[in-house]
Amino acid sequence: MGEGIEDEDGPIEPELLLPAPDRLWRHPAERGAEQAAANLAARRAHGRSWPSMFMSFVAGCCVVGLAWMLADNDEQVPIEQVSVQEITPLEEVDFAGPLSFDDWVHEVSQLNKSSVVSLHLGGDSTEDHVQAVLLRDDGHLITSAHAIVGAEDITAEFPGGRLPAQMIGSDTVSGVAVLKINSPNLPPPTFGEESQVLVRDQLVALSHSTSDSESARAVDLLAKEHVTVLDNGDLLSDLFWLSDELSSEWSGSAILAEDGGIVAMAVTARDGSQYAIPIDTARSAANQIISNGEVDHKAWLGVELASLTQGLQEQRGVTGGRLITRVWSETAAARAGLVAGDVITRAGSVNVRSGTDLREALATLNPGDTIEITYSRVTGESGETNTLREPGQVESELFTTLVTVGATPS
Repeated sequence: MGEGIEDEDGPIEPELLLPAPDRLWRHPAERGAEQAAANLAARRAHGRSWPSMFMSFVAGCCVVGLAWMLADNDEQVPIEQVSVQEITPLEEVDFAGPLSFDDWVHEVSQLNKSSVVSLHLGGDSTEDHVQAVLLRDDGHLITSAHAIVGAEDITAEFPGGRLPAQMIGSDTVSGVAVLKINSPNLPPPTFGEESQVLVRDQLVALSHSTSDSESARAVDLLAKEHVTVLDNGDLLSDLFWLSDELSSEWSGSAILAEDGGIVAMAVTARDGSQYAIPIDTARSAANQIISNGEVDHKAWLGVELASLTQGLQEQRGVTGGRLITRVWSETAAARAGLVAGDVITRAGSVNVRSGTDLREALATLNPGDTIEITYSRVTGESGETNTLREPGQVESELFTTLVTVGATPS
């Protein structure tokens, strides 16, 4: 029994059939179960399961294909329409990077490029030409008073042409001279905030070039509130000290902050160093010359000052203040016993946190008036005073002295 029976995988080999029972008759269901068991044993013995795997693979492909056909692919872009040539090649991409140094200098100078004038000097002047800065749009100019000493028949060259310049007045104490050209409606200058300019900032000196020479140049701000002696022995105070990259022909040129605003006007010292008069000082002196013909000079202490670093403030236990870096001999500060290294914290009723605070306190005084100055001084173990020190553990005390102010030197 069972021979010749065919399974879905082919004929069943006789040796894999189950042995027949001893009895002669069996129920058909029993014979079917025995044959099914024999078929399963045959598959396991010969590993013949690939037809089922193949049918499962075919069924899976049919399901995926049916799902793809039923899907809504109206918005899909056929792959043949996608072109890599539509991507911009790398070498054609224009990247917006930082400006080069020369481009930065050029950009800074654009705001006030029409606010500088070249002065051609005749007479006994030691210079052939210097620079001037437009004070306002009515034709008034300011320049370095010491740079045009002895000059006659001054001609101003500016972007609109050349015109004779009339001398309005000069003040050697502030270092400012005022001239005027009869050309109203000039583009007004844009002034900056000099208090926002910090030591070690990079500024731009701007001139009106009369040839192919350089008209804008970067300079470094080395110090503020500096004092220097000019060629003729005059003393100028409260100056910006610039890196000495400018010749005397740049005297009177505009000094620009990073935003392009005019913050100072250049002057040259006796030793060739380059300085600049803060623009607020220059404008104040110029307006007095225009209105009164002279400048009313106020009191002067006779010191050079610098701002305090955070570390030095903590060292002294003060907030703000101005560090004295030099005391000029035979001045009010020298007679009052102030020395380099002292920190002025209060002048009269004004708490001194900046150079402007101290200037405002002195602006209310006349030479010969007295003001109370409070200052911090470093003291050693022996109680002797010391001058400038590196930040560290030091002892300092506050002192008060009465100072009889002198006149600004002439």
